[in-house]
Amino acid sequence: MAFTIFFVCAWLIISVFTVIPKRLTLIENTFIFLTTSVISINWTWIINEELKYVKITEDPSNYAGFLIFRSIIIPTLLMVQVNLYNPSSSPVKKALILIASVLCLVLLTILSRVLDVSDYKDWNLGFDAIYYVSLHLFSIGVSKLIRKSTRIEVKQP
Repeated sequence: MAFTIFFVCAWLIISVFTVIPKRLTLIENTFIFLTTSVISINWTWIINEELKYVKITEDPSNYAGFLIFRSIIIPTLLMVQVNLYNPSSSPVKKALILIASVLCLVLLTILSRVLDVSDYKDWNLGFDAIYYVSLHLFSIGVSKLIRKSTRIEVKQP
């Protein structure tokens, strides 16, 4: 059941990404996707396998749902958030975009726990929320860094 639900969620998020106006170029979106997926994969590996704070299911179907969440949903949702996060918009709109994106990830994490994909040992939902906020701020910082590095102009004497 978890595979089906996370597959549909991934499909919906990818569909949203394809229809929103893209503020970033293909290279910038790809870089954000890859950096956030590397962080997401390594973070879950450390928390789940090394520190054993979270136990992941051994059911193949549910584990595939977990992999879709970790490797597709999180980076794609971060790309959507960064593309909607417009530097000229108001701080309230920026905050609402960030909160909505983090809330989506927290709700998907709760769904993961309800579907017995993950079980918390020495972990709680607050730690996940802090991680998601940090990951969002990181992705915004990466997008600003990419924009700044591509707009460096050569000054003529």
